[in-house]
Amino acid sequence: MQNSLASNAPTEDIINLRLAFQYVRKYWSLILGVTGFVTVLGLTFAFLAAPKYTAVTSVYIETRASNVVDVKAVLSGFGSDNKLLQSQIEIIGSNAVAKRVIAENDLENSPAFQSKPSLLSEVFTKVTGEPPATVSLEQRVLDGLHVTLNRNTTVVDLSYRAHSPEMAAQLANAFAEAYLADRLATKYDAIRQASEWLSIRLSELGVKVRSSEQAVEQFRNEFNLQVAGGGTINEKQIAALNQQLVYARTKTAEAQARVDQIDKVLVRGGSTSSFADAAQSAVITQLRAKASEVERKEAALTVKYSHKHPSVVSVRSQLKDLRDQIEKELQRIVDTAQNELAVAKRREASISDSLEQLRDVTNSENHAQVYLRELIREAHANRTLYESFLARLKETQEFEKMNSVSSRVLSPAEVPSIASFPNKKLFLLVSAVVGLILGTALALLIEQFDNTLKSKRDVERRLGLPLFSQVPLIEGYASTSSLRSFFGWLFGKGLVRSKTAGNDDATRSEVAQFASENPLSHYAESIRALRSSVKFARMDDPIKALLITSAIPGEGKSTISRNLAHYAAKAGERVLFIDADMRRQLTSETQGDSSEKNLADVLTGKVTIADAVKHKEGSNFYALPAPNHRELWETAELLSSQAMKTLLEGARKSFDLIVIDSPPVIPLIDSRVLSHVVDGTILVASWNHTDGGLVEQAKELLDQTPGKTLGVVLNNFDVSKARLNKHQASYGYGYYK
Repeated sequence: MQNSLASNAPTEDIINLRLAFQYVRKYWSLILGVTGFVTVLGLTFAFLAAPKYTAVTSVYIETRASNVVDVKAVLSGFGSDNKLLQSQIEIIGSNAVAKRVIAENDLENSPAFQSKPSLLSEVFTKVTGEPPATVSLEQRVLDGLHVTLNRNTTVVDLSYRAHSPEMAAQLANAFAEAYLADRLATKYDAIRQASEWLSIRLSELGVKVRSSEQAVEQFRNEFNLQVAGGGTINEKQIAALNQQLVYARTKTAEAQARVDQIDKVLVRGGSTSSFADAAQSAVITQLRAKASEVERKEAALTVKYSHKHPSVVSVRSQLKDLRDQIEKELQRIVDTAQNELAVAKRREASISDSLEQLRDVTNSENHAQVYLRELIREAHANRTLYESFLARLKETQEFEKMNSVSSRVLSPAEVPSIASFPNKKLFLLVSAVVGLILGTALALLIEQFDNTLKSKRDVERRLGLPLFSQVPLIEGYASTSSLRSFFGWLFGKGLVRSKTAGNDDATRSEVAQFASENPLSHYAESIRALRSSVKFARMDDPIKALLITSAIPGEGKSTISRNLAHYAAKAGERVLFIDADMRRQLTSETQGDSSEKNLADVLTGKVTIADAVKHKEGSNFYALPAPNHRELWETAELLSSQAMKTLLEGARKSFDLIVIDSPPVIPLIDSRVLSHVVDGTILVASWNHTDGGLVEQAKELLDQTPGKTLGVVLNNFDVSKARLNKHQASYGYGYYK
């Protein structure tokens, strides 16, 4: 898909270029005429306009202060950004600077700036009676000024345009000097006003600073909120008690753990000697060592003596004493652990109570601390603001000592020697471009509103009918209307039309038989195409009775119908040509004295068709002329009569083709009546001339007989101009030469 689109892109570009070239070729005379006219107007103005001279002064605008003191917070307008430069440009072109220039150069009495009412304003005043609107002197002076900022610099060019070169240079320099003087005055005014305001504001802030700092000290003394080492005394006490409480809780937990261990041993029924404190006691360790030694001694004596032996009794008495001592020591350890737990709990409770009491006191002080901090912040803010304003005042006083601005004139204006306006070369170029644009726009506008039929696509899209043939112009038979020739040249219409040209019978006869007499011509080829289209229009039901008509008069239908009939006859077909245009009998006049026997006589029963038909000797061409008078008013009744139907039924048996030339569809009803009795109808329209809406209307009228309208013939086709139409295909016309 992408490759397909990519391959179509160059083709579309070529088509667009081709269409553009076709537009230019089609309307080249119009575009060239408008371009030339506008160019002449521009050059005329350039040579007649009063010359003006332009002088330029370059001014450097300083966007940063040249001293070491930063005063950008005091004076606005000294920041280095584009907004400042734009503001300075506006100041240069302001009324204030203009008034300074006027006063210093006495422009109020200068003839160059005297207000003179224009001719249009004088006429307006006479018509309305109202006084003309006046332009102020400042505005008249500023009209010649133009200020331009050089790119990526802070240099501006002050250009002034005037009718006098000396005046241009004088005012360009005057505006530069007036701007610098205005900026210097503005600087001093700003400094003075800033200094006065800062002094007043500084006095007010000094009072606020002293008041706020006194309020802080007074509140602190009143609530005993003295600060010691980064915090209040109560805060430090709370911190110390918190540490003590943590330590007390640790000791309580350790004592509780020892008691819990002892309790677990007792609950399980074990000996009190199995807990940790007993194992770590030096006294118990010594007693147990002695008890072990006595036990060994007892065991040795028991082997030698009986249990009642004095030695055995003495050893056992010693062993019992040692065990009693161990038991007492263990009990003492248990009692000590329980006492230590009780003491730890009492200490913890005491510290906790003290902490709660201190917190209650501190909470009441915290409310006062909140307000105290607010007072401190206010005092600090006032102090900071006071110091800032004090620094600004000192900076402003230092800046006031400066007696100049950094902006300056880089290059003063010189008296110009050459007029800057009008630039004749530029006027020539611009006028030519504008003329070309206007000419092209006019050509596109004409093309956009062109409602004529010019191509097969136009016919099929607007009428829904096929295009049978494009009949070209007949060479050598030109229209003699000068008005049509003029508009044909202007809008690209054909000057030569293939309708009956000339006023004599010989010329009309030549035109009527042009296709048959010139078989290798473009015209004959188009008639052959028409005959072939008629033959293949309905293969299953061949068309014998063919009606040829047009929307309006002057479309060339009679010439086409006669040429088609003569060509078919020369091709070997037996052809009957019926001139049913009984309101206008141009074609019948070439057939001799048709006033005696004609179509009207046949339809009224005065003569038979055999008596009325005229035959061209040596050919298969037969013609039934129309009456040679215009008093007939019942033509529609005659053409819709049974006699007409009978005539056609008989003719179908005797002829291969019946060509009927009928009146135009829109002004007369005759064609609509005939469309009911023929086999098919062809609608003729003049190429690039007939309004498409009229052809659509004619088709709608003919469609009252469904299926009878076969196709369309575009007459007066101009091959050379057809190539300039974007939807026109004109291939093949260069084959026959």
